[in-house]
Amino acid sequence: MTRQKPFHGAVAMHRQAQPQVPGARPPVVGSQERRTRRRSLEGTPRGGCADGRNALLPEVRLNYMTPIARNVESLSIQEWGERRAVSMVGLAPDFLGVQEKVLKIAAFDEPVLIVGESGVGKESLAQALYLLGPRRGQAFVAVNCPQYQEGNLTVSELFGHKKGSFTGAIADRKGCFEVADGGVIFLDEIADLHISAQVMLLRALAFGEFQPLGASQTRTVNVRVVAATNRAIGKMVGAEHFRNDLFFRLRYFHIRIPALRERGDDWRLLVDYFLARLRSQYGVDKRFSGDSMKVLRDYDWPGNIRELSSIVTMGYALCDGELIEPGDFVSQLEKLDDRKEGNDEDLYRRVVVAGEDFWKVIYSSFMDREINRSQVRAMIRRGLARTGGSYRRLLDEFRIPSTGYQKFMDFLRHHRLKP
Repeated sequence: MTRQKPFHGAVAMHRQAQPQVPGARPPVVGSQERRTRRRSLEGTPRGGCADGRNALLPEVRLNYMTPIARNVESLSIQEWGERRAVSMVGLAPDFLGVQEKVLKIAAFDEPVLIVGESGVGKESLAQALYLLGPRRGQAFVAVNCPQYQEGNLTVSELFGHKKGSFTGAIADRKGCFEVADGGVIFLDEIADLHISAQVMLLRALAFGEFQPLGASQTRTVNVRVVAATNRAIGKMVGAEHFRNDLFFRLRYFHIRIPALRERGDDWRLLVDYFLARLRSQYGVDKRFSGDSMKVLRDYDWPGNIRELSSIVTMGYALCDGELIEPGDFVSQLEKLDDRKEGNDEDLYRRVVVAGEDFWKVIYSSFMDREINRSQVRAMIRRGLARTGGSYRRLLDEFRIPSTGYQKFMDFLRHHRLKP
């Protein structure tokens, strides 16, 4: 028998918190349907890039999407229909860089590891890899790794089993890898994969073969594996919670999706998109007031695009008129000030009075999300009040050398921290 080309690659993505399209089938592979499905996609496009019940309206598509994103959306409509369009909204340079990387590596067969916070759109990116690659038209199979915490069930879901191989195995069953033969398998939240399945996945990645539970012979498949996680998988390797050799097999290609707070004004484009989608669905035109936009601008979006979608929908639903005011949605925003200890006064005192380094106390804490945008803005506003509005004199106030002026201003501009 001619040996088939080994399959490659893995990407895990967050599913369970996603909104579902009315009438759509469950997003996690595991039902009887997946045994025969070849050209179907289970689930709804994820909110990280823009989860949509409909494809983007033409005017929104042209203004808010890159050519790469427009191509992905068009291909997704051809493959899965308009209700499951993959719409990647945003023009930020970092997000464009991610799209360009996807375009380049889509043609390859090697594994891909996508990392990023929950809600940034990891699954949408996995779908884009599939749509832009040569395996489009074959199976795209998604597996939610945390769903199966018992070793035999995990191995069975991925690689199949023979009747009687363990308690409850009442019939032979194909695994997801066999169902995905010729296409792409997407491993959602790969960091939570059971250790016994990690061993078998490693062999499958290395040799393109696996052995179902209870079977006497190995089987070969030609599958590209894409895996995704929102966890610090590198630290898990160091703590021996994830196999080191599997980690390096998976990250042949590595893609990090930036958080929404790192994407400049993309949040504004996404707000417009979600409102356009709601208007198309319900026939009522609404928009956020100026005060509401200020609230959204100052928020750090810990839940990223998934959270933004929820907030826009909440405001749209609760608004009585055409203008969505803060009172229509602000109760749903996570209270970042309540999550962190300390306050604006303490931060100011540490830098100005105690002389602690601004870049360690403020910059590093902000980048690590230990303090939020409102807290930094309050500190900058207080400093400017003492310096008569002069940013150069503010350097002296914060004990930053004059040579650090450009770095300081770039930090404020890039993260929208100027009051």
